[in-house]
Amino acid sequence: MEHRKNVPVDQLTYAAQMSHRAMGNNDVARVIKDITKSPTRAAKFRKAAVIGSNTTTTTKHTPEDALMIYTEADLTMSQYEVIHQANKDIYPCYSYLQKAKLDCYPPKNVSESIAEVKLQDLLDHTTLRLCKYLEPVLRQCTLDENNEFTLMYKWGCDGSNQKQYKQKFEEEGNSDANIFLSSLVPLRLMCGNQIIWQNPQPSSPRFCRPIRIRFIKENKDVTNEEIQYIDNQAQDLEVTVVNANVKIKHVLFPTMVDGKVCNAATATTSTLHCYICGKTSKDFNDLSSTKPKRTETIKFRLSILHARIRFFEFCLHLSYKLIAKVHKSRINDENDKEKIQMAKVKIQKEFKDKLDLLVDIPKVGYGNTNDGNTSRRFFENEDVAASITGINVELIKKFKIILEVLSSGFEIDLEKFSSFTMSTAKMYVDLYSWQPMSPTVHKILVHSSSVIAHALLPIGQLSKEAAEARNKHFRQYRESYSRKFSRRECNEDVDVSKLTGYLK
Repeated sequence: MEHRKNVPVDQLTYAAQMSHRAMGNNDVARVIKDITKSPTRAAKFRKAAVIGSNTTTTTKHTPEDALMIYTEADLTMSQYEVIHQANKDIYPCYSYLQKAKLDCYPPKNVSESIAEVKLQDLLDHTTLRLCKYLEPVLRQCTLDENNEFTLMYKWGCDGSNQKQYKQKFEEEGNSDANIFLSSLVPLRLMCGNQIIWQNPQPSSPRFCRPIRIRFIKENKDVTNEEIQYIDNQAQDLEVTVVNANVKIKHVLFPTMVDGKVCNAATATTSTLHCYICGKTSKDFNDLSSTKPKRTETIKFRLSILHARIRFFEFCLHLSYKLIAKVHKSRINDENDKEKIQMAKVKIQKEFKDKLDLLVDIPKVGYGNTNDGNTSRRFFENEDVAASITGINVELIKKFKIILEVLSSGFEIDLEKFSSFTMSTAKMYVDLYSWQPMSPTVHKILVHSSSVIAHALLPIGQLSKEAAEARNKHFRQYRESYSRKFSRRECNEDVDVSKLTGYLK
């Protein structure tokens, strides 16, 4: 205090400068000297320091991060190049993305009529990519050398129609009018009883990986051949060795299937039969008689994706007879058929006027307007639906609750759910005993509890939405992202594009 009063400021500043220089802090000494050169120099230094502290440093994306953005945004190469040109300090050039893409591809076999990846190679590659993403978590888990890792998947197969291209096949008889695609989705990585990773969107195609794509029309023999092909490989699967402490076993569930595949796989000859218990439609309303369930068929679970549409269509067809006052299961009389047709037209008009829905109208070329969105709107507006169809509103509400529970993806209280579905079945039989349940309604109301009891994962996570979306992606990628001068190159581009979808 005494020195500050008696010693001039310039001498104190010089002493501070020399003291720092003597201690080796040359930068500090130089800053003190520069600041005290003029009265305005200190303000300039302070302003520069504030600006510097507010300046953010930009970090360039790694090729993998950039590829994830490229895939999630569904960008084309030209679109990415535009973004890169405007932000070169953030996004790497496209050639780096091409190299990162190569890391996403397992070994594959591609010809003009088929593109496939061996199941073991696909599971190994998927596991290694996932473990790379989960490396910090796995490092913590492997502190215990006795850990057992299990990666669970759902898989399935399905066929669809395709556009025919003006390209010549080398082999006679080949056609690209139809494809048959098998695929899988990783669902959960377990370490003993602990969940290490859970697929956040099990119904999204984001993690859906194709196993085999063939240009062939779906039928019973093709379906059984594909199931046998995958099963044979699944029986010989080996654990994937990530490192000395992480060895992962693979478990596959054949649940991404629809009723057509289930009937083919279980040798069920009629669509009016239940592939789980073998009952025919005339016995579906008899809740007192029970047939033993065929346990080997329960592994296919239930097609939750199509259940909502089938319930909606069942309600529609029931309503035609209710409005026409024709309470018969089989309609042979021409007069009754005419009444039902008139009731159908009336109901279609009311749905259009009250809910803006087009119901049960054939589309040009394929199917009808009874899709998932239409059925969802039907059950969301149960009061309006009941007033139009004449069906008991409480029954529609119960159907809605059952469908929502099944598709929720959460664990289900089996005892409560079983009681609820059985009470719903009894309510239906009491109200409309003259009309047999449809096979889908029968399977959901009578067998869903048994199916859930045998499932290791919540049944809502085992649905096939991802596979359905992959079929649409195949058409999109084939049209927009493939080389057209060669069928083989075209198939390779499509298969590679789809495999890039799993990046985590």
